[in-house]
Order: sequence, then structure tokens, then C-alpha cells
Amino acid sequence: MVSGMATKTLRKQSTKGQERAEILMAAAIDLFTERDYASVTIQDITRRAGVTHSLVYYHFKNKEELFSRAVTNLIENTIKGYQVSRKHHHDPVDLIEDWFENNIRLSKELRKLVKIMFDYAGPRQGSPSVANAIKDFYAQEHRILTASVTQGISEGRFKDVDPARIATFISTHIDGIFYDSFIRADDDIARAMLDLKWALWTLLGYEEGVRQDTIRPAQLVSVASN
Repeated sequence: MVSGMATKTLRKQSTKGQERAEILMAAAIDLFTERDYASVTIQDITRRAGVTHSLVYYHFKNKEELFSRAVTNLIENTIKGYQVSRKHHHDPVDLIEDWFENNIRLSKELRKLVKIMFDYAGPRQGSPSVANAIKDFYAQEHRILTASVTQGISEGRFKDVDPARIATFISTHIDGIFYDSFIRADDDIARAMLDLKWALWTLLGYEEGVRQDTIRPAQLVSVASN
């Protein structure tokens, strides 16, 4: 039988180990965002994380496993944010508003994620876990938007449009906003998100949203910089 003191020690060691693994994954994500996968070395990651070389191999088998777990972890954390929004909002307009605000609030993480996903879609064959996580990410995003638009149409608040096509349109342009921020070195993601939300309200014929986002309250635009 394990004593209470031994249990506490094991938990403390487990927590500390998880924290170190997360530090390594965060450093890896930053580097994989800045450079292509092949050019990033284990030494680069340990130098960025400020840990010893051997610590990487204590938590991860190799660079490929570190990449897979880091990207999967980032996607899973993002999906959790989407799920929380969906759980707490039953009004389609509120859910769409909160979904856009989440994208603004998490813009730094999502920007990295989109860059990595674009690079991952290239010729390099990656792990099934990352591919499945990416697929799940887009499925969750599409599901939330489709369901919200469908509900708004049934309540007579939105025009009778094709919800799935609208969801695909918005998802595609969200990716475009993040990827374009790398190409043009433009970090004004919040304003671009508000422009896209205005375009969505226009497509849906939601006049109250169009008026509100034409004003563009300063406090919303500044969210991403805080």
C-alpha cells in the first residue's frame, strides 16, 4: 500500500513533469511556427525552453513525437474553448458573437496553429494523431457555425441560406486572416475578425449585427492586444 506522503510526492512529481513537458511543447510550437519542421532541431527546442537536452527524451521518444503531441495538445485546448462556448450559449447570435470573440482572444495560439496546419498539409507525411486532431478541429468549428446559422434561420432571425456553405465560407476566411497575418506581417487580427463578422451578418441579413459591427466598438478591437 502506498502511504499518503508517498502519494503526494508522486502527484507533485507528476505535476512537475507535466509542466516541463508543456514548456517543451510550447517552445516547439513557437519554433515550428517560425521555421519549417525539418530545420528545427532538438537542440533548438531545448535552448528555447531553457532545459537540458536529456529532458526531451525523458518525455518524448523523438522530435516527431514531440511535434505530434505539441500540435495535438494545442488543437485539443482550442476545441475545449469552442465546446465551452457551445455549452453556455443557446442563442445563435450570442454563440456566433462569442465564437468570434474566442478567435480574437485566442488569436496568438490560433495564428500559430493555422500556420502549422498549412505547413503540415504539405508533402511531409505526418502522424495519424495530428491528422485526426486537425480533422476534429475543423469538424467542431463547422458544426458550431452550421448549427448556429440553422437555428437562426428556424427562428426567423437570419435569411434562408445554406448553413453548411456559410460555415465553410467563414471557416475558410478565418484561416485566411491568420495566414495573411504572416504574409503581410499584419497583427491587426481583431479588426479583420470584426470585418468578417460584419460580412457574416450581411450574408445572413441580420441587420442589428450589421449596424453594431459597422460602429466597431473600440473595446472589442483592443481585445487581441491585451
